[in-house]
Amino acid sequence: MQALPQQVYAVILAGGSGTRFWPKSRHLLPKQLCKIGDSDQTMLELTLSRLDGLVPPERRLIVTHHEQMEKTKELAGQACQHYLAEPAAKNTANALAFAALEIQRLAPKDAQPIMVSLHADALIKNLDAFRQTLHGMVRSAREGYLALLGITPEYPETGYGYIERGAELTSLRGTFQVSSFREKPDRHLALQYLETGRFLWNSGIFAWRIDVILEELQRFLPASMQALRALGAEQPATSLTSLPWNQVDQTYRNLPSIAIDPAVLERSQRVAVLEADIGWKDVGSWDALDQCFSPDAQQNLFFGPVTALECQGLTVDSDAQMVACIGLKDMVVVASQGAILVCPKDRAQEVRKIVEALKSQGQQALT
Repeated sequence: MQALPQQVYAVILAGGSGTRFWPKSRHLLPKQLCKIGDSDQTMLELTLSRLDGLVPPERRLIVTHHEQMEKTKELAGQACQHYLAEPAAKNTANALAFAALEIQRLAPKDAQPIMVSLHADALIKNLDAFRQTLHGMVRSAREGYLALLGITPEYPETGYGYIERGAELTSLRGTFQVSSFREKPDRHLALQYLETGRFLWNSGIFAWRIDVILEELQRFLPASMQALRALGAEQPATSLTSLPWNQVDQTYRNLPSIAIDPAVLERSQRVAVLEADIGWKDVGSWDALDQCFSPDAQQNLFFGPVTALECQGLTVDSDAQMVACIGLKDMVVVASQGAILVCPKDRAQEVRKIVEALKSQGQQALT
């Protein structure tokens, strides 16, 4: 596969807490820094490897929480040369604004840099289709569009956001206007979405010119942009990483927390979407592994030392100790780092409540 143009920079968002993957995922070792399922690489390492041959390490930038930076750099190794540390989690609009301003400083003055943004916690199985689609997204970005990657839906998923595809852009074959964004639907509505053929899963993978996204952020999120631009106003040719930490900390903690979708994408008139079937899955919670990996004949998924008798629909993950199950159905069992989780699979989305409860009990060491 041909490399992306030299003005393309890849941004990997890797600062999430992954509370729905407790107890394997912890604050200092979140989901993206873990090996999920049967992979021998962490999710961050898999994300970086997908960029091989497309974007070299010197044009890759990872944005993560400052407390996760040391482990993130250790895992990334030579696969990435640039990092930004967020003092606090302020959602994707601020993280991407921060990254865009840093790329503006890193890029040659005569370049018109383009950002490709990826999350570090997704599974992508069809790499050829993924890489081909990125090329199309970059072409759309060159024309001034905020290009989104929409996934051809495989089933009526209720845990994803959806993008409604509009008319095809005459100047860019395979690129479509965005008619609407829809939040996570119930199953009945998700079935209706599939029947129309117009709705795509929102992958959270984007491509845009740096000047275009900064213009739209300035238009729709002026307070954040004013604060972030002021950070490096006196040293415009210097990396944001060289600024005094207390200055960055104070500025960042005062930003409003908001995702890029409601902040910009759902309001901008410059948004377009490319549809692709890349084998994408958002590995958001333990129950999502059913869609990411192949279960056995009894619909069980076992990772690590597991013995099960007369069980059906189990997801069991153990990092060391033997887990034995008898007569269980549709359950999640996880043994990791000295903690054990047991819950019905249909309540796996609620695992984050365990993390909140542990914090309220003063047991931060377990979170």
